[in-house]
Amino acid sequence: MGDIVQNKIKLKPYFVAYLDILGTTDSINSEKSGEVLNNIRELYNDTMNLLKENAKNLYHIDVKYKIFSDNIVIAIPKELHTGLLDVETKSYYIMLFVSFIQLIALKYSFLIRGSIAVDDLYIDNNFIYGKALTKAYDLETNVSIYPRIVINPKDIHLFTKSDTQREVIEKDNANIYYLNPFEFYKKYVTSQALETFTQIIKENLEHCLSENNNEKINQKICWFINMYNKFCNDNNLENCIINIEDYPYPYSKTETIVTGLAREFI
Repeated sequence: MGDIVQNKIKLKPYFVAYLDILGTTDSINSEKSGEVLNNIRELYNDTMNLLKENAKNLYHIDVKYKIFSDNIVIAIPKELHTGLLDVETKSYYIMLFVSFIQLIALKYSFLIRGSIAVDDLYIDNNFIYGKALTKAYDLETNVSIYPRIVINPKDIHLFTKSDTQREVIEKDNANIYYLNPFEFYKKYVTSQALETFTQIIKENLEHCLSENNNEKINQKICWFINMYNKFCNDNNLENCIINIEDYPYPYSKTETIVTGLAREFI
């Protein structure tokens, strides 16, 4: 009996991001399934390489992740331990991790919707369980709506402790907080690399609009393009701006949606 008690697993506080790669269900069920699988693998590898190049302290953090089908879960323990990085740094790195994933996904014409929440969790090689996961899933499913990564408003104080964090967080007119991945990326690359990558993003977003004939999907794409265009306009990248008027679903049809559940989180 003593051994059973001693081996009990325990929950502890985690920063948890739940990410969904939008629009891949049909491809997974088609002859393109293998291509999607390999693109998701490359997305993860590219993100890890970018983080290793630009986030030198990441090895201090016990980052755990799960990839299942077109969903990605990233978890970083919140608890402080002697000699390890503080809560502010950990919250910063999960923001950085998901922002890089969201941008690199555009190389493969993937749009990412997701969320970040903080609560109890247990995660190992085989098992993931806890309120942090269910909160993050509910936020992604019911509040994100658009291809953005929202932060639970009740946890926002953990993500606004530094100037850098505050500079990359946006808030819409429903008081929903979300990350601006373009602002994050700008802080880590040269101006030339930024312009080159922004041009790649432009081409892939235009491809997404051209390929989709579904109004609901294209409204979400247009929402993301509006954030992208604003970034280009603010950073002297006018040649990379996408003219949504050239496509079937213009800006006027992209409206903010506020759900009842969003108000519950607020």
